Order: sequence, then C-alpha cells, then structure tokens
Amino acid sequence: MSVKSSAIVIGNMLLCAVPNTDWHFFIRRLDGENDVMFSTFHRKEFGVNDVAKFIPNWKTLRWVKIKDSQLGHSESYAKDAEFEVNVYAAVNSTKKHPDVVEAFLAFMNGI
Repeated sequence: MSVKSSAIVIGNMLLCAVPNTDWHFFIRRLDGENDVMFSTFHRKEFGVNDVAKFIPNWKTLRWVKIKDSQLGHSESYAKDAEFEVNVYAAVNSTKKHPDVVEAFLAFMNGI
C-alpha cells in the first residue's frame, strides 16, 4: 500500500497521516538526531515499503503505552534497531491504545 499522505518533517521526526483515518504515526531516530532520508518524503507519497526501510522489524515490535501523551490520547510507541515509531489517535477519535496499534499493523499489512 502506498498512500498520498500528509507526511511532513517536523524537527527530527517524520509525521504521517494516513488519509481517511483517525490515527497518525511518526518515526524518529533513537539517538534523537535528524535523519537526512526524512526530507525525501516531505509532502510526498509515503507507504508501507518506506516505513519498513526505517522499521524493518515492524511485525515483531514490542508496543509500549504512553499514559499521559501530549499529543492527545491513545499513544503507543515501539523501538526498532535505529528508529522508533509512535502511533496515536486523532483528537476526535475514540480509538484506544490497542486499536491504534492494530490500525498501524493493518496499514503495514496492506489491509
């Protein structure tokens, strides 16, 4: 699945919103540094294969719930070798933590 997303680079992260969904995700380096590759996706198409380049072990990630997220609600994160992915519900969403993680995994599985 490759989608025209509202992927933008903000600081040291790549923020992505999948169209017609009530959840979002962002990717950032574990060391907190900027990643030059993020700029190649700024306001461009960003899909499953692109995410997998940064998060190759996405199928086996261990998800951690963030209790008091500043982004809103239902945020969880997982760390891979060099990058972290955070998934979270949009402000108007009723999704809970497991729902948001499941939505991300469904996206990655092309569902």
